[in-house]
Formats: sequence, C-alpha cells, structure tokens
Amino acid sequence: MKKRIALIIPALLILLVFVSSAFAKPEVTEFRKDDFDLSAIKTVLVTPVAYDVEIPAEEPFLKEAAEQKWQEETLKKQDRFPYLMKSPKDVVERAAFVSGESAGQMTQQQTAEKALSLAADHVDAVLFCTVIKCGTDVVHHPGEYVTKYRTVEKQVWRNNRWETERVRVPYEEYKEPWDEDFSLGGVKVELRLAKDDALVYGESVYARTGPALFSGAPSLTKHIQNVIENAAKRIPVK
Repeated sequence: MKKRIALIIPALLILLVFVSSAFAKPEVTEFRKDDFDLSAIKTVLVTPVAYDVEIPAEEPFLKEAAEQKWQEETLKKQDRFPYLMKSPKDVVERAAFVSGESAGQMTQQQTAEKALSLAADHVDAVLFCTVIKCGTDVVHHPGEYVTKYRTVEKQVWRNNRWETERVRVPYEEYKEPWDEDFSLGGVKVELRLAKDDALVYGESVYARTGPALFSGAPSLTKHIQNVIENAAKRIPVK
C-alpha cells in the first residue's frame, strides 16, 4: 500500500503541474465607483458583444459562440442579478408600445443601436462586453537533454543470500525542439448609467491558455467563451 501511494503522489503532482499551466489564473483589473449604490439600478440593457480586434478567419463561428455565452451568463441568469436584465429587443418593443408606434423590421445590429439610443428613457443602466484581445502565441523550446529514469534489476547480497532488487537508474535523453501553442483572449465589461454614461463598474479580464494534459491549446472560439464566462461571473450583484 505504501509503495502504491508513493507512486500515486508523483503522478498527481505532474497532473497538477500540467493543469495549472494550461488553466492559469486570468489577469483581472477592476473598477467600482465607491459612492454608488448598486441597489439603485432596477433595469439594465444588455448590449451584444462588441469587438475592438479583428477575428481570425479560421474562427468563423466565434462571434456567434461568444454572443451565446454572453447571453447565457446575463439575460438567461436573471435570478443571479438584483436588477432586471433586458435585451435590445425588449427595450425597442417596450418603447414602441409606450409610443403606440410599430417597432418595424430591423436587423440585430439595428435593434441594438436603436435600443442604445432609447436606453436613457427606458432603463437605468447599460451593460457592455467588448473583446479586446483575440489571438495566438507560440513559444519555441530548444532541444535539450533531460534526465529520465529506468528500472533495472540487480543482485544484492542480503541476509546471507543473493536477492534481486529493483532500482531506478538515471539516464540522459535528447528531447527534440518543440513549439508550445497558446490561445490569448481579453474581454472588457462595463456597467454604465443610461442617463449620463457614467461608469459604475468596469473590468478587464485577460487569459493566456496553453495545452492541457491530453490536448492542445483550446480554439480561440472556446477560449473567448471561457474568458466571457469568467468576466460575467465577476459582475457585482450588490
């Protein structure tokens, strides 16, 4: 049993090293207006994800996936927040109902822009999410000799007799040069008052994710989704 535990512990340590390198803690910068009471906010317009960077052509569904994740963590988790989350469509339709006019046919982008222009009269605050980093990085590792161990049997004289003993013997092995891929992602979240655009809460979340134990670095689509989820969960509720 002791031997089995002794073998398991090093394996767990190696696993923890791989996991910690692949899922490193994100870098976070936060701002919160000290003299503002969040309980004063009753309604919030959740705007679609915006982009301050170009999205690689190799990630054709990134924007759709990012928007889906953003909505899952905000509009579809109303019970987490003390204020009512509203989509652009909600705001436009409410404004049309109040005015007695038809909202008309609009694209999603047009609806978002219209809702933002109506926000001051229909919600207390506006929640923004902007992707500010989306790319990859490669770290080149030069070739090197690494120390490994093999188990061999040898004869030892013990208790007045020869016995076979298994021992670990070190040896040097050359490891070829290799490249390590990383996915880079950054998101900025802002909660601003609808009346005067004053910043009540802001955060930027940046993450650099490398290979996991049994797989490479995540796709940029998955990585951005993870960063958005991490950022959304930091939005204060009180």
